[in-house]
Amino acid sequence: MLAVNLKDGINLMMRYLIIILTLILFLFGLLVLFGSMYALGIGVYTPLLTISTLIGFISLLAKKNMGLFIMICVSICWLLRFFEHASFLALYDIQNTGRWILVLIPILLSSTILILAYKSYKNNKRKPCALKTPILLIITIAIIGLCSFIRKPNTKEFNCWYYFDNSTKDYRITFAITPEQIFETTTDSKELKEFVQKYGIKDEFRDGIYCPETKVRVITRFKKIVEVKVLGFRNTTTNYKATLNKPIEIDINNIHGDKEILQEPDFTLGD
Repeated sequence: MLAVNLKDGINLMMRYLIIILTLILFLFGLLVLFGSMYALGIGVYTPLLTISTLIGFISLLAKKNMGLFIMICVSICWLLRFFEHASFLALYDIQNTGRWILVLIPILLSSTILILAYKSYKNNKRKPCALKTPILLIITIAIIGLCSFIRKPNTKEFNCWYYFDNSTKDYRITFAITPEQIFETTTDSKELKEFVQKYGIKDEFRDGIYCPETKVRVITRFKKIVEVKVLGFRNTTTNYKATLNKPIEIDINNIHGDKEILQEPDFTLGD
């Protein structure tokens, strides 16, 4: 009888601990969302994860088994997303302590919730529980997060100028984030030339044709650029957007200047 009561007491403590950790994870998601709205802009994944965590929290209070199952799935999703962020830091910004703290918090919370929820779910089903299963799952997710950088697509925006010369079919393109962060390339794409001449902005005080906030798709393989494509551009000042029917690929061998601004993906917790 004592052993049964002790087991029930442990299960009850585990249930409350899972609820508390789930609430903390939800509050962390809200913190990231508010921070993203203020400074970075909101993407898709973190809002979905935060809402899913809230659903899991409510389910844990109402229907224990359903809540446990939901939180197992939600924890896996959190781990997939933030192990990818951890891989980013390991490759690009390993000494940034502040970012590591923001990434490790959801990883530790999600890992703990996953292990406890898996054990509690198996106990409720009266099935044997091998803790090596969720631990191996966490290790597998960590490996998947690192492998995501085998081929990493990333869309960046640059202020861009095109300089055409009627004496040659090749023309020069200058991309810039700041006056100090600039790279240049050349291309002979007829489609891109026609697109820029049609939609670009001409300034009588400056040579070339200006395409503000040009969208460039960069694909890297463990920090090495393997593909660069121009997708179009947008002008937030005039609320105008122009998109190429087919992205124009840039010869990466013709890129000169600050390549690091192409190689490094943006780090955004709120995306």
